[in-house]
Amino acid sequence: GRSSGEGGKMEKGLISRILELFMRETPDSTYRFWLASGVEAFLRGSDYRSQVLLARSGMLRHLVEGVLNTQCSGNLQTNFDLLGELVKGNPEVFHMFNEVLDARVYPRFVEVVTSNLVDSNVFIRSVLLSLEFFAPRLHHFKTLGCRYDMESCKMRAFLQHNSLRLLRDLMTVISVDEVNQENVCCLNTALSFCIFAESHQMLARYITGIRMWEVENGKQGQVTSNFLSLVLFWKEYYKYRGKDGLSLEVSSGIPYSRWKAIVATLLDMLQPAALLAAQQAQERASEEA
Repeated sequence: GRSSGEGGKMEKGLISRILELFMRETPDSTYRFWLASGVEAFLRGSDYRSQVLLARSGMLRHLVEGVLNTQCSGNLQTNFDLLGELVKGNPEVFHMFNEVLDARVYPRFVEVVTSNLVDSNVFIRSVLLSLEFFAPRLHHFKTLGCRYDMESCKMRAFLQHNSLRLLRDLMTVISVDEVNQENVCCLNTALSFCIFAESHQMLARYITGIRMWEVENGKQGQVTSNFLSLVLFWKEYYKYRGKDGLSLEVSSGIPYSRWKAIVATLLDMLQPAALLAAQQAQERASEEA
């Protein structure tokens, strides 16, 4: 925000100063992470207008350029996490983001997204949550004069064409032996894909599609067994972490009961016998076609 100083001049508020410092810091600066944490905390508690204000201040383009040019994983995750909070649930910022993703930037940007899922998965989840939030409200947005157009949204097209691949890769980007407080977010992003796939009656098709990919590529059980172990881990991990479950609900807008329900569903669907039955049904359907 801004306040009036001597002579009636508008002085920059605290968040504007922090943001300016953040954007001036070099990628290897030890202060960059802490400045980013301050901006991210502000965004999580901000409203629609604050997101738009920060996006217009140069932050949006700065973060996209940072994603394209960052070599350090820590900085890449910082850029993705901030970008996810900046665009989250905001159709006007999504419109601005769509304009930044021009013909030169878009292919490079999505390549970094798909090649660095541990760093980008929270951003992906933010995009997924936003698109699901936007879908039933498009008419309302137009009546308010919002410029967002879902049909021309590049990130929507990206998720539509790559959702099965992204889910498959998220299922294996970490293993139970590797999972920790820092990367459990990858599992939650995979589960969010499953939650919305189920709501669109697509979950069985996704799981069967991944199973058939395993069979066709001689990697039977490689993806599904790993994900089954992760889902079992999730069930135990969140059983005694009520605060973490509440945080997951607040950050996603998805009731914690729905997270538990998708875990229960997946524990059934990912059993070897259930996968084999789905595979055989798919094979029969293909023969009859």
